[in-house]
Amino acid sequence: MVDTITEAVRKQYEAYSYPPPIEDAESFLRKWGPLTCDPKFAGIQLWPEGRPRQDLRILCAGCGSSQAPLIALNNPDCTVLGIDLSETSLGHSKRLRDRHRLANLELRQMSLLDVAALKRSFDLILCTGVLHHLPDPDAGLKALADVLDPSGSMAIMLYGKAGRAGIYLVQDILRRLGAGPNAEGLGMARELLKFIPPHHYLISTTGKLPNDLADDAGIVDMLLHPQDRAYSVPEIMAFVEAAGLIFSGWSDNALYCADRFLSGEMLERVLALPAAEQWAVIDNLTVLNDRHDFFLRKPQSAGFLMRFDTDECLSYVPHVRSGTRLAGDINSLVLTRTSLQGEVVIPISRSEALLLERADGKKSISEILSHSVFAGFEPGQRNSFARAVCGRMWRSGHVLFGRSGT
Repeated sequence: MVDTITEAVRKQYEAYSYPPPIEDAESFLRKWGPLTCDPKFAGIQLWPEGRPRQDLRILCAGCGSSQAPLIALNNPDCTVLGIDLSETSLGHSKRLRDRHRLANLELRQMSLLDVAALKRSFDLILCTGVLHHLPDPDAGLKALADVLDPSGSMAIMLYGKAGRAGIYLVQDILRRLGAGPNAEGLGMARELLKFIPPHHYLISTTGKLPNDLADDAGIVDMLLHPQDRAYSVPEIMAFVEAAGLIFSGWSDNALYCADRFLSGEMLERVLALPAAEQWAVIDNLTVLNDRHDFFLRKPQSAGFLMRFDTDECLSYVPHVRSGTRLAGDINSLVLTRTSLQGEVVIPISRSEALLLERADGKKSISEILSHSVFAGFEPGQRNSFARAVCGRMWRSGHVLFGRSGT
């Protein structure tokens, strides 16, 4: 029996499909590139030890109007199952499946809470923007964990508590006015938005209302949703642990990087904290993360987590992240790339740049250090230098690391 909240959520997405449907998946991928949870894009983050198989079994749990077709199109050797409560959303996905002749895509109308009934396991589970709409998100994550292969990986997106503070203030107003996810509530929300002052937390850093409020479906999803929960960093860590999983990394570390936002003694104090505490500090300080994108594994994969406090990391293979470039001049070099929050810029010395210039996705850190340009370092000094550089580049998201060259 479906509970009243879940039924209300289903009805909302039947009436207001979100994200907005797309007409052509190939055009979308050409314009925007792969989704950040796509194994073609995030493979090294999903499996730093190396992809377990080429013909991945992928589950898109709460696939919406286009996620499953986009993943299936971009990964033709993989089998993709997309499940969703909304018949309307699945209808959009079916049209994309037919348009692009995606024989590797299966679609089903069902709750992710019922995935055990499929009697299947999956190498990759994608669940982005779904769990926070469940009456019991913990039950949802546990259900997904139960069908994740032991060597599998999971990509999750949850709303961020700090970055959505303004949204919840406006949601509260609309609730008090009796506005629901319908035409009447939509009209009330549009009228209220005319009175939002420029200093309100809902106003983005660009000085404008969020882009999602430009259309009906976005307004309903953001301001009139019947079930909506957001998470702080500590709450995410507790959520993951309760499901018997381990946190294996953020989609983009730059959004939680202390080196970007602090300096001097304060930076040293924060870097002395455990990693999760560092992330919590930056999330609370910047108030920029309205969403958290991250990866999860099963406990047996704990040995593949990245750490740079011992020489073991010298066996890692660095991969410079796409879009990262060296800028400035010899006296003032920086690494820069574009993230969800705009440009990520950190200073870099010439010695550090020499190390990264030799990162080709094949050689390990140790192999790179054997190059003659590092001959002037004592072995211990060279290793500590590499650990510090690579740890900082990893924290900023400019460099990703794998356990092999594949």
